[in-house]
Amino acid sequence: MKIIIENTVCLNTGDAAILLAIRHILKSTWGEDLRFMVFDSQPAVAARLYPEKDYPDIEFYKLLSESIFKYRYHNNFLKNALKPLYNRMALRALRHSGGGRAITLFGKDDQRSLGIYRDADLVITTGGTYLVETYNLEKRLNQFRLDAILGKDPVFFTQSLGPFNKSSNRSALKPIFDRSPLILLRDARSLEHIRDLVDDSQKCHVVADAVFALADTDRIAGILASGKPPEKTGRVAISVRHWNYVKDGEGGMGRYIDSIRTIATALVRDHGKQVTFISTCQGVPEYAHDDSKTARAILAGLDPDVAKHVEVDAAFHTPEQLMTLVKGFDFVVATRMHMMIMSLCVGTPVLPIAYEFKTREVAKRIGVADILLDIDTVTQEEARGKLDTFIDNLEQYRRASLEAVLQEHASAMSATELLRPLLPGRSADAAPDLGKRGGQGVARLRKDENQDQRDRVV
Repeated sequence: MKIIIENTVCLNTGDAAILLAIRHILKSTWGEDLRFMVFDSQPAVAARLYPEKDYPDIEFYKLLSESIFKYRYHNNFLKNALKPLYNRMALRALRHSGGGRAITLFGKDDQRSLGIYRDADLVITTGGTYLVETYNLEKRLNQFRLDAILGKDPVFFTQSLGPFNKSSNRSALKPIFDRSPLILLRDARSLEHIRDLVDDSQKCHVVADAVFALADTDRIAGILASGKPPEKTGRVAISVRHWNYVKDGEGGMGRYIDSIRTIATALVRDHGKQVTFISTCQGVPEYAHDDSKTARAILAGLDPDVAKHVEVDAAFHTPEQLMTLVKGFDFVVATRMHMMIMSLCVGTPVLPIAYEFKTREVAKRIGVADILLDIDTVTQEEARGKLDTFIDNLEQYRRASLEAVLQEHASAMSATELLRPLLPGRSADAAPDLGKRGGQGVARLRKDENQDQRDRVV
């Protein structure tokens, strides 16, 4: 059985964890005889990080919407003027053929990818947070339009999405959501964001983030059953990130960085901890985001007596490697949401810092909403106060979180029952037009305020 997973950015370890979790859930649904064709923004690098010898059932290809269409990322007036003409020609060729035969306009790699789509048993658009108007949606919309032309209606895996306030996005997304056979959402808030964009709301289901499917339930059950905390290691991990959209801009980032320095200082001076900065986005030169740069900037501003007990792990780690590492920490202070989830999946409690609503929703579900820090409002005083509350009541938060993780694991795995009816039942028929605004044209290839946001953040 051949399954396409599209819209991935596997240079981000959190995104890769979603991919591996989807793979686990699908194999639990239909057995081990599955092959995964992953259409990623940077497939060559992803293949290097996740080689065939370790992941023999996964193949990486260039995301078609990024390969076939041209986008305005350069200040060349002539090139930018020609790109919409080329895109209309490409779209016309695809629509004329339905992707059903070789199109001379496209190279061999694109023709091979079109063939993979035609032969696929199922198309899944990966989970995460990429359908929010903070980011530029045009590549995602163009990918969904390609899916429709090729007669493939994608399953939406666990998403945090919306709200959609722009009329152009609403009119484009409605027919796409309506054609999808199954839409999985990570939180009730996301469901509300699309309730009026989906005619058949019965196909929309709120389930836990897919990465909870990777939870080591035996380890967690063992910790809960023992009645006593694991032996302390004296080590704490901190995950940080730069966030372009923080309230108050550079001033807001400065406030966040000062708050993290306060946390690190308190951990060292008051609690005798060794601190390691480690995150899900680091160690990949080809990726636009490197959290270790922010970590090093924080380290550089620490007092010398504190800094000597703090290190930055700047290396790349696969999800499996990262989860093994976080087993060795007493707890994690996590800004990246999937750093939070992967830590919880191996039984390590987390003090979360939210930069989008997705983290606030998870914090509610795992019983730590009262100590959640928000990147938009955090101060040094609040950070210190909530750190103290967390440490003073660590066992209470550990038990509440780990009991919740077992429930989240069951929720994530419940997707198997929702997926099972989808196959067999493959359809290779080309989709009908999606409407004047929704399917007739490629997403507007213009420069807007989010144009330079090329990679999503999960």
